[in-house]
Parts: sequence; C-alpha cells; structure tokens
Amino acid sequence: MIRALDMEKRRVEATLIVIEQVMELKACIAGLIGSMGAPQDWEAAANYLSLVSNIPEDVIRGDFALAVVPSIEAPDPPWTTIQTTRKSLCGLFLREFNAATEQGDGEEVARFFKLFPVIGGGAEETGLEAYGQYICQGMAEAVRSALGGAHEERGKQNDLFYANNLTRLFEHIVQIINSHSGLVERHYGADKVVKVIERLQKEADIQGGIILDMWNDERAVTRMMADIKSYPFYFLSKSMMPVQRGINFALRGNELDKDEFDLDVKNVEGLFGEMTTMLRSWSLYERFIASQCKGLLDQEEKLPLPKFLDQCNLHKKISEKVIEPYKLTATFLFRRSVGKAFEMDAAPSGLSLSKPYDGSPPFILQAVDDIMYVVDNLLQHILSTGNREVTVYIISAISRVLELDFIGIIHRRMRDQCYHKPLIQGGFPPEDKIISFMVLMSTLDMAKEYLDRVISSKGYFPKSQGDLAGPSTQPLKDSFPFGRDAELVANALHTLNSALSAKATELLNDGTRELFDEVLWPRIRLILTTSFQDAVYDVSEGESLDEGDVDGETTQQVSVRFEGGWSALTRPLKHIMTPRTYAALASLAANKLARVLEKRAWSYSGRLTALGGLRLESDFSGIISVIAQDDYALRKLFTQLQEILAIANMEDDEWDELESGYDSSRQGRSRLLSDEDVAKARKIVRR
Repeated sequence: MIRALDMEKRRVEATLIVIEQVMELKACIAGLIGSMGAPQDWEAAANYLSLVSNIPEDVIRGDFALAVVPSIEAPDPPWTTIQTTRKSLCGLFLREFNAATEQGDGEEVARFFKLFPVIGGGAEETGLEAYGQYICQGMAEAVRSALGGAHEERGKQNDLFYANNLTRLFEHIVQIINSHSGLVERHYGADKVVKVIERLQKEADIQGGIILDMWNDERAVTRMMADIKSYPFYFLSKSMMPVQRGINFALRGNELDKDEFDLDVKNVEGLFGEMTTMLRSWSLYERFIASQCKGLLDQEEKLPLPKFLDQCNLHKKISEKVIEPYKLTATFLFRRSVGKAFEMDAAPSGLSLSKPYDGSPPFILQAVDDIMYVVDNLLQHILSTGNREVTVYIISAISRVLELDFIGIIHRRMRDQCYHKPLIQGGFPPEDKIISFMVLMSTLDMAKEYLDRVISSKGYFPKSQGDLAGPSTQPLKDSFPFGRDAELVANALHTLNSALSAKATELLNDGTRELFDEVLWPRIRLILTTSFQDAVYDVSEGESLDEGDVDGETTQQVSVRFEGGWSALTRPLKHIMTPRTYAALASLAANKLARVLEKRAWSYSGRLTALGGLRLESDFSGIISVIAQDDYALRKLFTQLQEILAIANMEDDEWDELESGYDSSRQGRSRLLSDEDVAKARKIVRR
C-alpha cells in the first residue's frame, strides 16, 4: 500500500514537472516570437532559445507540448518552431555580422559574434567561421598592401623586405590572438580559441606562402643554390694538393688562380641574413602558438608543438624554401670564409731562436682569429633561429669544415711545408722551418681554446657527456623549448668542441714528438756532452782538497754549464710556443733526460768514490732543478733517478740500519726499484 502511494506520488511530481516545462516552453516560444517582431530584440530572442535548450527534447517533442504550445502566432509544432527560429536567427546574425564587418563597426561585430553560441544548435560553428573570415580578411589585406608595390619599388628596399613582411604577418596574427582570444574564450570556451587559431593558421599558410614564393622568385634562390653547389673553392682545393718542398707555408692569394666564378657573395650574405630573420620569426611564432594552445588546453608536459602547426602548409614551405637553402648557404659561407682566412693569412714575423723579440704572444696564424670570429658569428645567427634542425645540421657542417679544411690545411703545412729535417747530414734544421712549425702548433692549441670559449659563450658549458641534459643546457632551453631540442643542440655543440679538440690534440702530440726528436733532443745531447766535459767523479777526499775542487764554481760547473745551455735553448721556444705546447715539449725532454741520466748513473757502477758519488748526485740535482724551475711537477719524472743516487750514496752504517728494518718484513727496499736494482745501486760507489 505504501509503495503504491509512493509510486503514485512520484508520478504526480513527474507530471507536474512536465507541465511546468511545457508551460516554460510555451512562454519561451511566445517571448521568442514577440522579440523577433517589431522590437527586434535579438539578445532577448537568443536568450529565449538558450532557455529552451534547458528543456528536455522528449518534452518538447511530446504529445502534451504538441497539444498545448502551438498558438496563432506559432501554429507549428514546438520542435519545428524552435528549429525554424534558430535557423532564421542564425542567418540574420550572420547577415548583420557581415554588414558590421564591411562597415568596420567593431561594436556590432562583437555584439552579433556573442549571440551565435547563445542560440545553440551548432550556430557557434557558424559564428566561429564568420569570425575567422573577418579576422583573416584583415590579414590578407595587410599582406596585399605590403606586397602590392611595383617591382622596381620592392627592389629598392633593403634585403630584409620579404623577411620583414613575413615577420609582420606573424606579428599581426599574434596581435589578433591577444586581442580576440579573451572574447572567444568567454563566449565560446577555451577549446574554441584553438579552433580560431587553426583558422588563422590556414590563412597564414596562404599569405605566408605568397610571401615566400615571391621572395624565392625575386631573389632567384633556386639559381643561387645551384651556383653554390658548383662553387669550386679554388684556394682550398689547391691547399689540399701536395706542394713542392721548400716553399714558404704562408701562401698568399696572388700566388693562386683568381676566383673568377660568377657568384656575388654579397648577395649570398644578404640572402643568409634574410633567411635568418625568417627562421627566427617563424620560431618565435611557433613558440607563441604552442604556448597559447598549451595554456588553453592545460597540458602539463613539456611545451608541445601543436599538430596542426607541425603539419601546416606554411611549415612545409618554410622547410622546403628556407631551411634547405639556409643549410646550404651557411655551409658555403663558412667554408669560403675559411678559405679566405688562409688566403689572406699573415704569419707572425721577426721571430728568432737566437735574437730577442719584443712581440707579445700568442704567436699564431692570423687565420685562426678570423676563422673563430666567423664561427662565433655563425653560431650566434643559427642559435638565434631557434630551429633545432637547422642548428644541429649547421653545427655538424662547421665541425666537418674545421676538421677537413682548417685542420687539414695546417696538417699539410706541418707535413709538407714546415718539415725540419737538417739540410746537411748531421746538421740542424733551418731556423725558419722550426719557427713556422711552432707557430702552426700554437695555432692548433689556441684554436682549441678559442672554440671552447665560443661554445661556452653560447649558453652551453661543457661538462661530462653524461651531464649534457643537466643544468648546462638550461640557457639553451629558452631558445629551444620543444621536446629534447635543447639537449640535441647541446650534444651538437659538445661534439663540435670535442671533435676539433681530439683532432688538434692528435696533431699536437705528433708535432711535439717530431719537434723534440728533430730539434730539441739533438741540441740537448750537445748540452749534456758539454756540461759533463772534464767532470771527474773518481776522486778521493784528499785529492779533492788538494786540488780545490770542493768549493766554488768548479763544484757546480756541470749544472752551471747545463743551465746556460738549457736556458739558451728553451728561452726562445718558451717565448714562441703557447704554455701548453711548451709544457708538453718540456715534459718529453724531462722524461728523456731522466732515462739518459739514469743510464749515465748506472754506467758509473764501481767507478765512483764516496766523494765522487756525492758530486754526481749534486750535479744531477742541479740539472733537475734547472729543468723543473718552471714546472715543479717535472721533478716527479726524476724520482727514480734520485732514489738510485740516494741509495748509492748512503753510508754503510746507515744502510745496514735501513736493511735491518726489512729483515722481518716482505716489504721491498724501494717503492720504485726492484731488489736487483737496489743491489746495483749500492755498487755504483766503491767501498
């Protein structure tokens, strides 16, 4: 019984709700018809339709509504009346909207644009399409106005004419979005703003495509790219060919065939600047559109590139007509700059191994300064584009040119033109060849340093390879915000730096060994021979006192002679070479001297008196001090030699005391010498 009453109650309540809804429907239709009459109150009419949309469709189409709602003013069924009225209002709003756009009446445009979503039934799509046409019309007119000048007038403008127009197109779109997105979002919803942006992008595809096509034709880009591909690079080609020995490495341009290839490099540079501006503007535009869409759709991941933007026609056209020529042009300009730098190169003059020179280091080819300036400038341009594809490709191209042309030319000059074999058997190499070789080594060394500075200045601070995605890439993320773009650019910069460093280091190691073997060591041997001339170590204490050999300069004559010869030999080398290249050379010399002096010490086995042993140790210590006076770390290379002499000169009682400490231990007598060598060392001095 109670259940039956509850069910009946619910039925009554449902019936009352339907009655209320039907009465509301009847009132809304009456108000709708009345508003569309003489008052022409379109806002009220739209609001009535909006209220109707809250009434369930089954109520509107129901028999009760069909019996109650129709009237003399609206005799049709309610659903038909609503559909007809909505269609009529949508058409009326569209006509009024278009009329307002033609008259430039912004208030009326906004008024009717707001009404489309109110009436529902898909009218918002009509409103968005009309609004899109309205704002795109202004964009098209702006482009036509900018490009409408006569051909002669455009030709008189600067090289950035088309780039500036493309930039203004993007700026116009940005301004539209900033001005209108609030209105669209407020009345249509955030997702509809993205649709408006997509509509704008379709118009941008058309207008941007027109600009790029006109630019391509007027600048004759296709023909220029064909000329660039066939450019012969006369100087670089000739520099790679073997040369006759004896020719000075500082080749000059007037010694080569003149570059008669018909290509106006200034036009190429102008084109490169224009393409840089285009790509920079396009990247900024992409970033803005992506940030707008990300903010509206509340995406949490990294800044994504919207699919409609990535697949739009303008993106494809920029890739085809700008990016590909840009890669080719940048590579051409850099390679030509490298050739010109070597062609106009000036080597330091006045350097001598025997005369003082007041010039300030580093003494390097002028070409390295010019080339690294171009690298810095080129990296600045390509990084400013914000385009990962362009940046990574051109950085790789820079690396190839530096390795093949820059390093290649220096390598060939070191190998073919600055050889320093003695002209006469048993003599010394010509001084000018030695100096030229050292200048080339210093050039390689400074090229490594300059490139490292350049790359660090671009926002990438070299760390270990594993840290590339860490904080060191943060400055690049401002220019390359999409996905892993910043990391890929950082990887490319790291590869550029490490590749040049590895290649230059390899050549420097070979050059240092060559310089040591052919130049330094033959002279050091003479210095050693002179230093130990008349040195006597088989002398007793009584003889020494009688002859006055134990004090004054005579006792130190070996180290004094060595210091004089060593200083005369190394002072000009130290002045001409960079600190790093000289340090490497000095390390080779110290290492070789340590072995030679060690061999000399062993050769005295059984021939030294106690006093002679002390004198030998003193002489060797003096030589070591001379060698290590500029780099204390070089002393480590003589540690084994010093230990040999220390063991050789120990008094018997001191040695016996030391030996007793090892009787119950398996520990060796020396950290560096085997037991056999220790025994040999004890035999150097006669006892």
